[in-house]
Amino acid sequence: MYLSKLEIFGFKSFAQKTVINFNEGITSIVGPNGCGKTNVVDAIRWCLGEQRSGVLRSDKMENVIFNGTANRKPMGMAEVSLTIQNTKGILPTEYTDVTITRRIFRSGESEYLLNKNLCRLKDITNLFMDTGIGANAYSVIELKMVETILSSKAEERRILFEEAAGVNKYKLRRRLALRKLDEVKADLTRVNDIVSEVEKKVASLERQAKKADRHNALSTQLRELELDLAEREFALFHIKIDELKNSREENFKRKIQIESDIARLEDEIKDARDKLLIIEQELAEKRNLITEQTDKIYQVQKSLSVKTERKNALERNRTKYSEELIELEQELRSSEELITNGTNNLITFDEVLKQKEYQQQEIEKKLEDLNSLLEQKRSELKNHSDILLEKVREISNKENEVKNIEKSLTDFYNRIEKLNERIQNISNTIAKTVGFVEELGNERDETKRKIEEAEQLFVQKQNEKLKLESELNHLKEKEVEQKSLIKSIKEKAEFIQNLIENLEGVSKGAKALLENKSWLRGETTILAHIGNTDEKYRFAVEASLRNNLNNLLVESLDDLLKGIEYLRNKKIGKASFFFPPNGNENKQSFFDKIQNFILKNKAKKLSQESGFIGWTFDFIQTDKKWKNFFDKILQRTCVVDNLDSALALYKKYPQFNFATLNGDLISIDGIIEAGSEPKLDDSLFGRKQLLENLKNELPTHERKLIELQKEILWKEEQLNEIDLTVLSERGRMLVNDLANVEKQIAQFEYEIKKSNDESDKTQKEIQEFAALANELDNQKIKVSEELSVLKLKQEQLNSEQTTLEEEFRLVRTKHDETLNLLNNLKIEIERTIGEIKNTNNAIARAEESISSIKSNIERRKNDIASAEEEIQTIQTELESENQSLQSLEAEKNELNKLLEEVESRYKESREEVNKKESELKKLRNEREQLSNLIHKSEIDLKELEMKKESLIEHIKESYSLNLEKKVFEDLDTFNFSERHSQVQEIKDKIKNLGPINLLAYSEYEEEKQRLEFLYKQRDDLIESEKDVIKTIEEINQTAQAQFKETFDKIRENFIKIFRTLFDPGDEADLRLEENEDPLEAKIEIVAKPKGKRPQSIDLLSGGEKTLTAIALLFAIYLVKPSPFCILDEIDAPLDDANIDRFTRILHEFKKDTQFIVVTHNKRTMEAAETMYGVTMQEEGVSKLVAVRFNEDFDFVDK
Repeated sequence: MYLSKLEIFGFKSFAQKTVINFNEGITSIVGPNGCGKTNVVDAIRWCLGEQRSGVLRSDKMENVIFNGTANRKPMGMAEVSLTIQNTKGILPTEYTDVTITRRIFRSGESEYLLNKNLCRLKDITNLFMDTGIGANAYSVIELKMVETILSSKAEERRILFEEAAGVNKYKLRRRLALRKLDEVKADLTRVNDIVSEVEKKVASLERQAKKADRHNALSTQLRELELDLAEREFALFHIKIDELKNSREENFKRKIQIESDIARLEDEIKDARDKLLIIEQELAEKRNLITEQTDKIYQVQKSLSVKTERKNALERNRTKYSEELIELEQELRSSEELITNGTNNLITFDEVLKQKEYQQQEIEKKLEDLNSLLEQKRSELKNHSDILLEKVREISNKENEVKNIEKSLTDFYNRIEKLNERIQNISNTIAKTVGFVEELGNERDETKRKIEEAEQLFVQKQNEKLKLESELNHLKEKEVEQKSLIKSIKEKAEFIQNLIENLEGVSKGAKALLENKSWLRGETTILAHIGNTDEKYRFAVEASLRNNLNNLLVESLDDLLKGIEYLRNKKIGKASFFFPPNGNENKQSFFDKIQNFILKNKAKKLSQESGFIGWTFDFIQTDKKWKNFFDKILQRTCVVDNLDSALALYKKYPQFNFATLNGDLISIDGIIEAGSEPKLDDSLFGRKQLLENLKNELPTHERKLIELQKEILWKEEQLNEIDLTVLSERGRMLVNDLANVEKQIAQFEYEIKKSNDESDKTQKEIQEFAALANELDNQKIKVSEELSVLKLKQEQLNSEQTTLEEEFRLVRTKHDETLNLLNNLKIEIERTIGEIKNTNNAIARAEESISSIKSNIERRKNDIASAEEEIQTIQTELESENQSLQSLEAEKNELNKLLEEVESRYKESREEVNKKESELKKLRNEREQLSNLIHKSEIDLKELEMKKESLIEHIKESYSLNLEKKVFEDLDTFNFSERHSQVQEIKDKIKNLGPINLLAYSEYEEEKQRLEFLYKQRDDLIESEKDVIKTIEEINQTAQAQFKETFDKIRENFIKIFRTLFDPGDEADLRLEENEDPLEAKIEIVAKPKGKRPQSIDLLSGGEKTLTAIALLFAIYLVKPSPFCILDEIDAPLDDANIDRFTRILHEFKKDTQFIVVTHNKRTMEAAETMYGVTMQEEGVSKLVAVRFNEDFDFVDK
């Protein structure tokens, strides 16, 4: 198998359609830089499926289309076709000629064709898999890939080894298996999430069922304990109330006696305090005199202290100034000595500096002369070197030209022989092709039959899937509706709950009384909250009670009066009340009895009228205790079907009120209330019952939602079991097989015609090569004569070059010595200048210091004289003030004796007042205690009464029982606290149980069955996961074994070829990273040419790295030969000796591999049987010139 033809049209610089015919062996592509040689390599790589625009030296893929020049318009499409001879059947197809075509349009669309039939990139990739051919395989090698082959990036280097080992198909299968494993894990995670959720729900329902049983048991126990406790507390309340009343009377009598004693003591204390006040005035006068005398003494003492401290401070300063004066005089002498020494040093430094500057001038003149001479010698040497180099180039070109001619002659003769063999091979191929066409016709008929069967099965499964999808969508719509309904019910219940809690719609006065029941002794609520009715009659009942819905129901006249008083005090409006009648409601006058008799007769007639539905009070459900309220206010109100009936009946029976089902009302006084139908949520009557109905309705809808979700899950599982992708893929594969068969038939027929044409063309080439060989022979003689003349001239130039180099070396040595001497002298001059500068700075600082020191000395002398004068003045003042202090202290002692006498009399009077006040305080405290006890008794009595009433109400509300007074013998010993704790403990237990679900038992069984079904599904997924993991392990084992076997062969071949390219004693090796999976382990390349021990192959020279890469390439080739190999300027870093080694390897492998080499090297060109030259005669447009060599003649085809 080899690459036979490349067709390029509109790709990069190939604006015209260009056809390159390749032969077996070595073909070289040459030309100047920028003419488009590498575009040929890019075209082959692109056609093989390269997807990275950067590899094609382009920003984006559309840029590979010819973009136009000054004389040509841009093209809208690029197309490259690659024809491969598959005579050995290496490719998995029956065609002997396989043509791969790739097109791209400026719109971004692209096409792949296989033998002129559209296909996918995947089809082309699969065709070349494990053949060594591909965009990323080693069939295309360029210079930058030398570094890639030897790269430290393991993934780039590994591609070559995996392609040679043929493990790509295993890695593809593993990726598919891993993808399947991820899908199974995702399904398993999803099922586990559902299982976890259902497990929680089952556990929750189980707990709820148990909790319902626990709730019933606790409720029974609570009733027994709480009733017993309430009866005991009720008896205890009565006992404590009697005790508190007796205690209150005794305390009141004692309080009156104490108040009389307090009045007597208050008069006596008043007289004693008047006497005490006179003594206090005399005592204050004495104390003021002593205070004034003390202040005078303090002022004198303070003055003495300040002056003494000032005197001590002055003496300390005088001592300090004397010490500083001595230090300043010493510092002055040191600065004067420093100035004298620095002046002497400056004179010496100045003389040394002048001497060194003179030496510098002399050396610089000498260095200038040497620079001129050195530049002259350098110029002469460079000119002579250029002449010699040009002669060497001319000789090298002539030698290469002679060798190329000799090589071309040999190649021409070999080519003629091969062309004769080709004619014979073409004849044999035609005979085989005819047989293939007949076999493919039978295969085509069989494939058509399979396609029809696959299409029928696909349509059947597709219809099943559409039906399931329709059913599933319908169920999901119902699920959304059910969720929306549940949400609506919850929101409505929450809204009504808020209306009830916030007393919305209740009048301001009634709302205030309901929110604060401190005024209330009994029970109260509004009329709207004590009854309910059916939804059908709700608007009619609401209209009938509209003016009474906010009326408060109270149990006593006392509560009614207190409620009114509360509203008046708080000034928060009015409220309407109902209270129990006084018991005389059944006593009617004779007139009332007659009137009621008449109404009953009219009511009986009214009930038989058309449109009449019933009496309003019959539609109201309420407790018996509230029934009288509704009967009383609704005794003349009935419900009719609509407003028309109400108007008609009102005309006949004006003694009655008429309410319609829509909420309209006609009252006895002729007022009609009508309009739009009210909203159910705005209804005030029966809100509590409506809320209860919504809460009871919610569990039913939630169960329906769960059933829908179960059915959706089951339908989704059925839908997932239908996989149309597999059926579609099978049908597509059969269609592709049919297309491939038809392509092969057309290709074989084309091949027969093409083979006949090729035979005629080959005969013509034989004649052309014979003429070309004769012309090359004459050219060889002429070039050899020119080469002899050039070599004589080279020897003369070499002698002159040696003389010039020696003269240049002597002048440069003298120049360098003089330059070093000058640099050392400059350093000494700079050092001397620095010492002069430092000395001047030191002298300046010393002069500044002397002036400052002299000023400080004078200042300190003045400070000492001033301090001595002030010390003498302060000593005189201290002696005078000491005499004044002694006189003041004697006067103060006389005043203290008089004060002691007055204080004695004051103490006696104060003790008498305190004694009487203490007695008064005790009596007042006792009175206060008695008042508190009386007040506390009254509060305790009220509190006990309230507790007793509260207890009665609690038992009545909780258990519908009335407490009665009983006698208990063990009340004194009974532990009420313990019993309360027991009751509270049971209440807490009931509260902690939370809401009770009465449907928990049935829901638990349903969810338990669903959980068992999910367990089975999860087990199936776990088994599937194990199967996929086992498959992945088997793939890994097979791929690892195959890769390791191939790697060992490549390693053995690499060592052998490396030593062939370098020397037999050189070291080379390939190593896999230890303790790693062979399919992922790093591959280390060791290359150590003789005499070198580099730690890394990156330290090798460019030529050595290139030969190492070539050795690795051919080592891979020996394991699995690539049918053709394209080398793009990989010989650029090689010198002539390495080029010979490189071409020798090419010749060794060209028997089984076709080489296409892009090169600038003439030695590489010599190794080729065919050479194509790429030129750019028109700017921006590449053109091809072909030359084929043999032993007899040459031929140029443009």
